[in-house]
Amino acid sequence: MKKSVALGCLPLLLAAEVHMAKLEPYETYRFKAAEAGQVVLADDEMEGKIAGDDAIVQIDDKVDKAQLKALKTAIESVKKTLELTKEMAENQQKVYERDRRYYARVKNLKTKSQTEKDRVFATMAAAKNQLLTLKEKIASLENQIADTDYRIAMLKDRIAKKRVAAPGLYIYKVAVRRDDYVNPGTLLMTAMDIRKGRLVLYLDRDEMRDLAHKKIYIDGKPTDLRWDKVIRVADDKHITSYRAEIVVPNPGKLFSKLLKVEIK
Repeated sequence: MKKSVALGCLPLLLAAEVHMAKLEPYETYRFKAAEAGQVVLADDEMEGKIAGDDAIVQIDDKVDKAQLKALKTAIESVKKTLELTKEMAENQQKVYERDRRYYARVKNLKTKSQTEKDRVFATMAAAKNQLLTLKEKIASLENQIADTDYRIAMLKDRIAKKRVAAPGLYIYKVAVRRDDYVNPGTLLMTAMDIRKGRLVLYLDRDEMRDLAHKKIYIDGKPTDLRWDKVIRVADDKHITSYRAEIVVPNPGKLFSKLLKVEIK
């Protein structure tokens, strides 16, 4: 008796518990633009090669880097101003404490006139107001630093997102060219992890029984391969089948070839 099994999305008729599956890269990554801008680098010569740390696609970030440099300079200036203001506030705190102690001594003295007491009080109040002004300036400077730190972080993130690299991955396709203008969501390149391979099968209900204890044969040869993923809910396309995946640790150089997979 024969049954229908899946190859990708196409069913084939084979013997029971025998499947034809396409060996695919372990993972496929589609890099999309996170920021808008003009493409200044699109290294399509890397197609078909394993990428290193160098950028494959670069979106123009000159303005971002100029803004980042300016913000770093500005924040250093603000930090210096903050330190000076804190020092001034410390000194003013001492002045206010001195004036407050002096007023506390003279306010109830009968030997001091009310005019003299009022003058001492006014001096103390002025010292306190100046201290409060300095503290207000400190708070404003701290808020300015926090806001600038946030803007710097945003710029760094934007710059990082405009540089697209894929170290260790196989570059399948560079989808843009130099001088292209891209918007967020535009596909920039496709890269794959080919250090391992993946086989996807669609199993019927009978095959799912005691699956963990069944041996996997590839092209008629027994293997030590194990199921990497078994989805125990029927597939949304193959509505009577269940998706199961096998990871192949040493896939060789060529992918997309058909392999005969038997489950015994």
